[in-house]
Amino acid sequence: MAYVKFISNTPTSFSVPYWFAMDYMPQALGGYVKVYLYMLAIYQNPAQEGIQLEDIAKDLDMLHSELITALEYWNTTGVLTFKLLTEDEFELSFSETKPEIETKSPEIPIAATAAPRTFIQQTRPHYSADELSLYCQEHASISNLFTICEKYLGRLLSATDQQVLYGLYDWLNLPLDLIEYLVEYCTSNNHTHIRYIEKVALGWVDQGITTVESAKAQAAVTKKYRTILKALGMTGETITKHQRKLLDKWLTDYAFDLSVILEACNRTVTYSSSPSLNYLGSILDKWHDKGIKTVEDIERLDKNHTKEKEQQAGPVAPKAKSKNPHFTTTYSHNWDLAELEKREREYIEKMYGGN
Repeated sequence: MAYVKFISNTPTSFSVPYWFAMDYMPQALGGYVKVYLYMLAIYQNPAQEGIQLEDIAKDLDMLHSELITALEYWNTTGVLTFKLLTEDEFELSFSETKPEIETKSPEIPIAATAAPRTFIQQTRPHYSADELSLYCQEHASISNLFTICEKYLGRLLSATDQQVLYGLYDWLNLPLDLIEYLVEYCTSNNHTHIRYIEKVALGWVDQGITTVESAKAQAAVTKKYRTILKALGMTGETITKHQRKLLDKWLTDYAFDLSVILEACNRTVTYSSSPSLNYLGSILDKWHDKGIKTVEDIERLDKNHTKEKEQQAGPVAPKAKSKNPHFTTTYSHNWDLAELEKREREYIEKMYGGN
């Protein structure tokens, strides 16, 4: 009896649903699309017996958590069904037909540019995965924002990341270009945690920062703040309102150059056992009263202060002469030893008659 032997070769191509490419791929983050296509290729390979998520993450140069986030995202859209059973086991199936999408408009409308609001509620609203997916599909600007932030953060955006970033636009009413600069600014200072980024955004709202230009100006001022505090040995992450008020007084009201404030910091550290902003302020208040504006003005002030101290001390009294000069006058002993030895021999010969 003859048997038929089937040889299964690795496929040279695989099929991607048209509706996925047209309706889902444009709005999704690049990392999410990469995960979908790679998993779909494995799914359609008949020779593939099984694979672990850790191996997939390594092949895609991703973290395990990022891979899970991407699969959970696609699970919410309905293009695939993903269920994590254990750390190593999972169930995965791909939809052969286009999932049904709710056609209702989002409850929170999106405008091309954020309009000013007179009131911001106390806490950030909750945005479901379906709502965020619908926003991205209907507004390419939000999808582009997520893609740009993903590059700055160097990771796939989690559901929390997307909620916070969208909340900056919808809840805090920040323009999209300002949100992009915010993420760029925080990541350039090695702060990639989404809660920190949101905290900075809240600070900008309190300060009335609504444009990229004003944010850059504030960033330059903040850099001066940290330079001054670092000179005093204060290296905390946050700048308190009290500290900001004092620093603004010296930088804005007094219009001191940064070099003048740093010179005051050096003197504070030198002469104070416990350097503080109050001690620094006492120096700067005196300099402001005396019209100091530059480091050269400080040098002139120091010279005048030294002259005043010398004048107050009066002329230096001359030293009194000693009554007995013999005890105070020392003569030089520049003797000729050979001449002394010659005279000594002559004296001895005279005393002892040449014997």
